[in-house]
Amino acid sequence: MNSTTATETNLGQPVGAEAAPGPSKSRKRDVWYYALGDGGSAIPLLTIGNFAMIFYTQALGLPAALAALALGITTLWDAITDPVMGFVSDNTRSRYGRRHLYMLVGGLATSISLYSLWSVPEFFMASNTLLFTYLLVANLILRTAVTVFVVPFTALGFEICKTYESRASLQSVRMVVNMAINFTFGAMAWSLFFQDGTNADGSRLDGTKILENYANMGLVISIGTAVLVVLCCYLTRKFIVDSRKMEMHGNGLKDFFATVWGILKDPHANKIFMFYAVAQVGVGLTAQMQIYTYIDYMGLNAFQKSFVHGSTMVGFTLGSLAIIPLVKRIEKRNLCKLAVSISALSGLAMFFLFGQIGSLEAIAQGGDWAVTLSFGLFQGLYWLGCGIIIPLAVSMIADVSEMNFRKTGVLRDGSYSAMFSFILKAATSVGLLVSGFALTLMGYVEGETKQQLDVARSIANFTFLGGPAVMALSLLFLARYRVDRSEVTNLQEAS
Repeated sequence: MNSTTATETNLGQPVGAEAAPGPSKSRKRDVWYYALGDGGSAIPLLTIGNFAMIFYTQALGLPAALAALALGITTLWDAITDPVMGFVSDNTRSRYGRRHLYMLVGGLATSISLYSLWSVPEFFMASNTLLFTYLLVANLILRTAVTVFVVPFTALGFEICKTYESRASLQSVRMVVNMAINFTFGAMAWSLFFQDGTNADGSRLDGTKILENYANMGLVISIGTAVLVVLCCYLTRKFIVDSRKMEMHGNGLKDFFATVWGILKDPHANKIFMFYAVAQVGVGLTAQMQIYTYIDYMGLNAFQKSFVHGSTMVGFTLGSLAIIPLVKRIEKRNLCKLAVSISALSGLAMFFLFGQIGSLEAIAQGGDWAVTLSFGLFQGLYWLGCGIIIPLAVSMIADVSEMNFRKTGVLRDGSYSAMFSFILKAATSVGLLVSGFALTLMGYVEGETKQQLDVARSIANFTFLGGPAVMALSLLFLARYRVDRSEVTNLQEAS
């Protein structure tokens, strides 16, 4: 590492160059306090991921292609603003440090804008053009607020834990909290907010087709977001480091582009970026399309949806928790390969068991719960693999960010985390666009209370095979990633 004059102390410890703030070993309590903040991004992004397409197409009647376009544009905007926010956060000089002030302002702005997203004024429902415009603008505001929060928040996690294993553990805990949030506002949302209604002829009306249900959910989730953001900012205040005297390494437009280009050229980082970009497209495809499978193909009621959707979160949580013991014995890249294999095989199994009418009817002979339990099991296995991939990829970027710091003496945690976030959201945008146009190509009819069986089955099989197949392709980009525990440890000791 290049040596420079000590310019600041972090938590009472003198540092050379621009050392990352925070203790080398954080207490478990601090990690859990930090993880609470995941609600600032998890609640809005997960509810959008779970319900936005259904809301736009079924409840509001917007064509699927337009709904996907609105979500795709705003997700891409979110991705583009991430590197800017990372650069701004890294170069902020304030008595309140470089992360917390943005987290608080961005998180509260997210809460306010989140409510407006699910409560569409009646005026904008008069035409598809007005509706598309409102949803586009509301999503742009929300996504900007999320960026202001999540980029500094992710960078703070890089700075709280500093070892190869502890970074993986922190991201594991973060994903456990994420899944608890997802279970509450995702799986339980079917029962809490989307109770079925009754059509005029007395038949069952699926709760996702009732407009008022979305407004009720919007109020609850906006309050929940604000509470978790404030708690995280307050409980992690010990990690605030006065940054006013920290050395500047350039904060102009030229420096911004130089930083972004330097990160993209990082031979370790770009392999992780490519691996995760492809994997996330697959994850996004499954996340979007599985909701249609629950409703139109499997015909699950509200309680069964909660059970099956909950099984995905239980699987994800178990995968995240498994990281803590496994990363002590298995290198991260090998764990990622194992996780992709689990998800891909689970998708293939669902295609043969549930995507074929004959096999589905055979399982259904055991009753509704035979279908629900077996479907929930394989859904959980698919997401167990995802629960390993996502937090591990974040921790791998944290490893690479520290390696860059050890070699250059310049702390770029915010920029590295922002570039990872950029990749995640750009890939999600691609997944959204593909999902929307795939629905149109397969003959999905917006606003219909019941889809044709062949259309519903095509959507289900696309869900079972499409996402896992794309995830399997991601392994091509992980093959040459070579960073391991010994390399990170040796570089730390040498510095």
